Amino acid sequence: MLSDDNRQLKEVTGALLQKNEEAFHYFEKYCVDEMTADFHKDVKPFADEVKRLADLWMLKTELFIREQRPKYLHRSQLEDAYENLQAQSVACFQKDTKRKAFIERNKSIKYTLEILLAALEKPLE
Repeated sequence: MLSDDNRQLKEVTGALLQKNEEAFHYFEKYCVDEMTADFHKDVKPFADEVKRLADLWMLKTELFIREQRPKYLHRSQLEDAYENLQAQSVACFQKDTKRKAFIERNKSIKYTLEILLAALEKPLE
């Protein structure tokens, strides 16, 4: 059974996975299809929400790593995912974003979030 902190971490991780998927769709819409995003209507609200979730996620993740010490998840991975989430939340709206770099960042974020979810599901060893 998950503790309250781990349950909240699982929920926030799921929300960030969803935001990661949304960022990919925004990338396709605004970068690939070359549409223009409105800063106040599209970019700022999305980036602010990702930042809010990422800040909470990092706080809960640090606690989880300290207490549970999962085998295949390290602090540096989490810090990279945290930074990448925030960078991606703005880059997905920019027309000059490089496709390959964006896709690789998106995959990296997804991988880290999924590894964390798997670690949350594992019973303590």
